[in-house]
Amino acid sequence: MDMTRIDEVVPAGAREVWEVDNITFSHNFHIHEVVFRVLDIDGERPPEHLRGPKDTVYVPGKTKVRLAVEFGRHTDPRTPYMYHCHILKHEDKGMMGQFVIVPPGTENSTPRTLTGAGHTHH
Repeated sequence: MDMTRIDEVVPAGAREVWEVDNITFSHNFHIHEVVFRVLDIDGERPPEHLRGPKDTVYVPGKTKVRLAVEFGRHTDPRTPYMYHCHILKHEDKGMMGQFVIVPPGTENSTPRTLTGAGHTHH
């Protein structure tokens, strides 16, 4: 995990579909500063208890979960939010990353690396 790396740059208020492809054992997946809904689990409608607004979802082993993610409106290209699973050994499997929320239209001009020490982390 590189704390100065920005993996995703997202315009404020964006709505995206994220696919979480779990290639290992079961774990929880969490996205900071968003609300999402589980669209499907391996193409099947989610059970009743997973159909409401979430910020964390249980992802069974060897499954794909699609999420309808709604990002907030607060912008700050220097202060990243994290998405991650709650098992540290998954860090190397791509289950931890950082994103920033920027004003719409500025996504391509936002640096993918933070410079200088002392940035805050959510």
